[in-house]
Amino acid sequence: MDYLAVKHTHMLFAVLSIILFYVRSFSRLKTGALAKNKVVFIGSHSIDTLLLVSAVVLIVMAGFNPLEQSWLLEKIILVVAYIALGIVAAKQSAQGAKVVLLAITTLILLAIGYLASAKTALLL
Repeated sequence: MDYLAVKHTHMLFAVLSIILFYVRSFSRLKTGALAKNKVVFIGSHSIDTLLLVSAVVLIVMAGFNPLEQSWLLEKIILVVAYIALGIVAAKQSAQGAKVVLLAITTLILLAIGYLASAKTALLL
C-alpha cells in the first residue's frame, strides 16, 4: 500500500466527515429531518469509521508512536473529545447548548487540522 494514497484517502474522509458533521448539526438546529435521514446517518458513520481506520493505517505505516509524537497524542485526544461532544450535542434539546457545542467542536476541528498539517504540538 502506498503511503501517499492512504494519506490522501484519509484527508478525503476527513473532509467528507466534516461536511457531513455540519450538515447534520445545522439540520438539528432547524427541523432535524436531514440529520435523521437513514442514508445521511449510515453514510456519516461509515465515513467516520473509514476515517479512523485510515488513521490507524497511517500511524502504522509511518511508524509513529503517540507517546513519542506529542502532536499525534494531542490529535488523538482531540478526536476523542470531538466524538464525545458530537454524542452530547446530538442528545441536547436546547438550541443554545447545541450552538455552544457546535462552536467548541469547530475549535477542536481547527486544532486537529493544525496538528495534522504542522505536526507541532500545541500544549504537550
